Amino acid sequence: MRLLFVALTKHQYRYFKKLKSELKAHSSILFLPALNLSIVGFVQSFSQNTNKIQSYKYKEVDAKYKGRVKKVLYKLFLKAQIPFIYSSIYRAIKKEDPDFVIFWNGKKFHQAIGVEVAKKFSKKMVFFENGFLPHTTQMDFKGVNASNSVPKDISFYKNLHFDKSCMLSKKLEKRVSKKQKFIEENEVPKRYIFVPFQVAYDTQIIQHSPWISDMYDLFDLVVEMANKTKIEFVIKEHPSDRVSSYEKLHQNLPSNIHFSQLNTQDLIEKSDAILTINSSVGMEGLLFSKRVIVLGEAFYAIDEIVKIAHDKHKLLEILMNLEDWKVDEALIEKFLKYLQCDYLIPNSWREPTKKHFEEIEKRLKKELENV
Repeated sequence: MRLLFVALTKHQYRYFKKLKSELKAHSSILFLPALNLSIVGFVQSFSQNTNKIQSYKYKEVDAKYKGRVKKVLYKLFLKAQIPFIYSSIYRAIKKEDPDFVIFWNGKKFHQAIGVEVAKKFSKKMVFFENGFLPHTTQMDFKGVNASNSVPKDISFYKNLHFDKSCMLSKKLEKRVSKKQKFIEENEVPKRYIFVPFQVAYDTQIIQHSPWISDMYDLFDLVVEMANKTKIEFVIKEHPSDRVSSYEKLHQNLPSNIHFSQLNTQDLIEKSDAILTINSSVGMEGLLFSKRVIVLGEAFYAIDEIVKIAHDKHKLLEILMNLEDWKVDEALIEKFLKYLQCDYLIPNSWREPTKKHFEEIEKRLKKELENV
């Protein structure tokens, strides 16, 4: 078995290096940016349609940076990189002839170009990401998050059965805020809907949020719902968002909207429901048998598991009938146990164990047999 890992960051490289040493395979790692180029790949890159990849990256740039000149120059720099990225990945695939090309996420700019190159060679691909349940890792041959291979047919889960050895952990991993706190912490209301903000420049928002463009848009929606329903809402800013500033949103708030920096698990457990675009907090809410309302594209946006609102009218209808919504805990438990015990890789990629490596190797071998 031959593997080619494509890494962009140090943490990706370190994890892929561990996999390289632990998996029984001939492996190599391409650490981008790389200057080992292919003339054929370089020339071929100009005939490839990368408009969609560029468009997504430009949206990320617009969300992440300020200053028109800075944005224009950065976008020109990104466009100039495409043939070099394409060419270096082309050369690596041509040289190594791997059975699998392995990416982290696969949707970001460099990796998305790599995916197009791998398609040209008709190579099987593997995508890794953070696990969406505690102490797990995503590994998928199709994609991650909203693009993964998790079944969307609810009847699949209704027919599942698990023995007592399949256990769900309800201890969530704490995320430390990467920005200085500026909010005075207050007690949350006795009853409320929890609204977790997401990283505005993440692929989950850039690529999988069809009708809500950013957190300002989400905030406006919450204000409208708060005014129409008188429901209490508690918002928490995403602790990993280094860039976005929402200080202005804290001013002149409606009396039934609150910002909080309480621990996310506490906010989930105390809430009546979770309102999210497609955050992992929605998944975590299911762990605590909470009503979860999804506004964007998410792999867990499955009727009977959550409620899905494709516009503000549907959202208002859901909120007005919130008290009549009875969560099917048995069905949700089957869904979560499928994820925990069948779909996800055990252990976080940050702290992999022997079992972690064995499961990855087993899945690679099984996929290789399905040629």
